[in-house]
Amino acid sequence: MPLFGRRRHTTTTTRRTHHTTGTTTGHRTGMFHRKDPNRRAAGLRAALSNPHTTHDGRKRAEAELHSMGRSAHVPITTKIKRTLGIRSSPRQHNTATYRY
Repeated sequence: MPLFGRRRHTTTTTRRTHHTTGTTTGHRTGMFHRKDPNRRAAGLRAALSNPHTTHDGRKRAEAELHSMGRSAHVPITTKIKRTLGIRSSPRQHNTATYRY
């Protein structure tokens, strides 16, 4: 058996995770497994204004917002800040004073 190789199983096993439920349908249920469309749209809008998002990622987020029937408008000030690399809020420096 190699030390850093992949395991090879001769029999098929079913792997259970902590997400597995006791239902027979196989769908996750419960409060924490529902997709909230408002939060999803907020994440897509955040991707549009994030300066680290790629051009393809912005196009994909914009298409998703349009398919959801939401506006994909990004203000001109956000586009200028993204182009110039200006942060909307300054970085916070660690100003903790250590007393020994």
